[in-house]
Amino acid sequence: MDKSKRELLPTNVRPTHYNIFLFPDLEKFTFEGNVDIDLNVNEDSTVITTNAYDMTIHSASITDVASTEKQDATDIKLDATAQTLQLTFANTLKKGSKAKLSIKFTGNLNNEMDGFYRSEYTDSNGQKKYMAVTQFESVYARRSFPCWDEPAIKATFDIKLRAEVEKTTLSNMPIIKEEKLTIDGKEYKDVTFDTTPIMSTYLVAYIVGELEYVETMSNPTSPAEAKPIKVRVYTLKGESSQGKYSAEVTARVLEYFSEYFNIPYPLPKMDLVAIPDFEAGAMENWGLVTFRTVALLFDETKSSAASKERVCTTVAHELAHQWFGNLVTIGWWSDLWLNEGFATFVGTLATDHLNPEWKIFTSFVVDDLQSALNLDGLRSSHPVQVEVNKATEVDQIFDQISYEKGATIIRMLNACLGEQKFMDGIRIYLKRHMYSNTETSDLWKALSESSGIDVETLMGSWIKDVGYPVVTIENYKENNNEFTLSLSQKRFLSSGDMTPEEEAKYATWWIPLGISTHASPNKPIESIFTEKKQEITVPYPEGSNKFIKLNFNETGMYRVKYPEEILKSIGEMIKAGLEDKSKEVIGVSDRIGIIADIFALARNGTEHVDNALELLQYFEKETDYNVLSQIFAKVNDLKSVWYNQNGKLLEALKKLVLKIFSPLAEKYGFEYSPNDNYIEVMTRTLVLKAASVYGDQKIIDEIIRRLELYIKGDNKALNPNLRKLAYTIALSNTTGERAEKFYNDIFHIYQSSDVPDQSLIALQSLGSAKDSKLIKRTFDLALNTELIRLQDIMYCIISLTVENPNVKETRPAAWKWMVENWPIFEERYKTSGSILGHISRLCTNGLNDTEHIKEIEAWVAEKGSKLDIIRRPINQIIERLKGQNAWIKRDNARVQAWAENYLAN
Repeated sequence: MDKSKRELLPTNVRPTHYNIFLFPDLEKFTFEGNVDIDLNVNEDSTVITTNAYDMTIHSASITDVASTEKQDATDIKLDATAQTLQLTFANTLKKGSKAKLSIKFTGNLNNEMDGFYRSEYTDSNGQKKYMAVTQFESVYARRSFPCWDEPAIKATFDIKLRAEVEKTTLSNMPIIKEEKLTIDGKEYKDVTFDTTPIMSTYLVAYIVGELEYVETMSNPTSPAEAKPIKVRVYTLKGESSQGKYSAEVTARVLEYFSEYFNIPYPLPKMDLVAIPDFEAGAMENWGLVTFRTVALLFDETKSSAASKERVCTTVAHELAHQWFGNLVTIGWWSDLWLNEGFATFVGTLATDHLNPEWKIFTSFVVDDLQSALNLDGLRSSHPVQVEVNKATEVDQIFDQISYEKGATIIRMLNACLGEQKFMDGIRIYLKRHMYSNTETSDLWKALSESSGIDVETLMGSWIKDVGYPVVTIENYKENNNEFTLSLSQKRFLSSGDMTPEEEAKYATWWIPLGISTHASPNKPIESIFTEKKQEITVPYPEGSNKFIKLNFNETGMYRVKYPEEILKSIGEMIKAGLEDKSKEVIGVSDRIGIIADIFALARNGTEHVDNALELLQYFEKETDYNVLSQIFAKVNDLKSVWYNQNGKLLEALKKLVLKIFSPLAEKYGFEYSPNDNYIEVMTRTLVLKAASVYGDQKIIDEIIRRLELYIKGDNKALNPNLRKLAYTIALSNTTGERAEKFYNDIFHIYQSSDVPDQSLIALQSLGSAKDSKLIKRTFDLALNTELIRLQDIMYCIISLTVENPNVKETRPAAWKWMVENWPIFEERYKTSGSILGHISRLCTNGLNDTEHIKEIEAWVAEKGSKLDIIRRPINQIIERLKGQNAWIKRDNARVQAWAENYLAN
């Protein structure tokens, strides 16, 4: 990587310690501050450049520590574009000396969800209130105090906050002193926190607000020096009971990681805080983790099982960062994946440790793995290790590549090295680099030491190259109880139109094949595929029901293209195992992979959709939640892409879905039992959803009947796990006054629910209403910041272009609405690229006709550099839509013929 292009601060001085004082004013939405920064002077200097943004500097002075000579800055320059503060001094600071820089400033408590910002809420008495909170990752500490805002420039921090006496004040460390004072007749307190360990600026955090908490203790027993940790979950007043579950999860996960990493959690306390306005899902500030309310709060009687899983995995992910990211930190944002991919993988490990019955690694194959494969199949994807030159580019790579692809290749490596050697390597890495900074190669070195394998070579292409391979079985022969596969590998592109130049450019991947056969269905034959073309021979004894399958358990990040006969033999084995459990030899993850791969290959033209749909007929007796979830997702994809085509496809898909899901919906019924395990709850919800969305009238009528009882006050009529489905089904199956009444009732639930997940599912379902009048009302609602939080706009519009039964109207309307209101979005979300990216993705979803693609391209060209904050998502949107357009042209005739034939039989 060319590090010379990075826009970094000069190295003439370096901070070692910050002493920060802040006094937020929640009426004027400003804060007064001063910071004293201890500096090491590395070169003779008269100019000091630090980061600062969106603030007024009142004064700056520097004191030579040895001579105590103090001088004021002769020139103070703020550069809003570079986000820097340049201070000039008359006398030279000598190389090798130590100095103290003091700056007095005023900042803005903005409402943009980054820096030191304000979050608004209404208390239980209906009063509008504010809290002051922080979000500094990736480059927003500079909005709160002048600092060297780069991850490699670590220092220690002393923080003091001034606040009204009744307010709770929190920071990374525990409080060591509180002093009361009176200003203009009003009582305040100055709260001083203990000094932090050495850490990066993006992990500093502080909060001032009216909060309450629940508390528990984490008692790690390993390693020997581990100490008990006080765990608190802070919420708005009256909501702390919803923090009990996450407090318990936190205590157990801290114990698990203390043992797994073999390093005690380094701080004396762990606070988690639910914040009403929050752009991301959560943020791993050391010792003070912040969350969207929906990612932290859970009500045992009112929340859904999906909400419980989200809370557990989010908490586990953020706690993994306390070691991997906070204790050992990336040197620069190009290695962001090292933070996020790793935390995603070990967060999943911790969730699996706490809840093995959730089968979370199987869900990983459906969700994280497929999500990574889908984005990374685009030309406009990016390598895992991606060059970031400007700090302002960082936010665009907080995406499925850094998180899900990162986690997927870590999972692949864990399987390849073996769990023990992998864990040993992680322990070496963390021990070696505690309190310092690293890059990807440091992790590879540690894992190579623990495993004896050259991990850097093994992982090279997975990290440095964009994309992933498709392994094709070009030929095969069977003789003398052996099976020889002739394999080739090349980059998988979802558009399928790779040029010979591109093909020559991509390196070969080191691919762990994991070959299972009838002779060894549960213990794969391990083989690494390292060439463009390679022959591999495996034992293949005589026997009935013979099969061969690559990528056992779907631990590898690649697709497989099978010849028709091999695919058919796998299909037959799946069918036999579903009809008689004792004959099951192809496991759940492998079944998911077979479905996912053939549909992806159909999308890029290597296969045909009709062949993929034929394959689904082997799954008619499927009962596993995760496999059913994958089938439902793939059929929905097809329905979404083909939404605007004439013909019988949608009718045939309805028949196909109902054939699989209606008997299951009948079997599971509507009654959830307290004894149901997580998978049973999720399966019941899924099968009822699939049957009702695809038109099973009996299920639709019963869901609506139950919803009407629930609206009248019978809470038992509609289980929390069914509510989102009930709202969606009622709105998408009614019109006129009846639809309007449902809409009003569901909107009231959104406004009045005291449980975050239940409030948001009500909001999310409003976009399912098919009446034009209600569609317009939802678009208007999405813009209304009095009724919808800035962060929640996606919930408001997602169903309009995804689940609405009237997408022929809503999709073009969403695009038009987005273009008309883009100036509003640009202003509201000028620092929230992730939300702007979501808006643009949702409002262009499925517009795959040539006319709309041209319109979108023209709009993008007209906007020019104004879209740089979402350049990657925009390129991905256009590439996806063009790919869909080509797919329809290529496969439409075959698909419609399949539909006619399927309906006739």
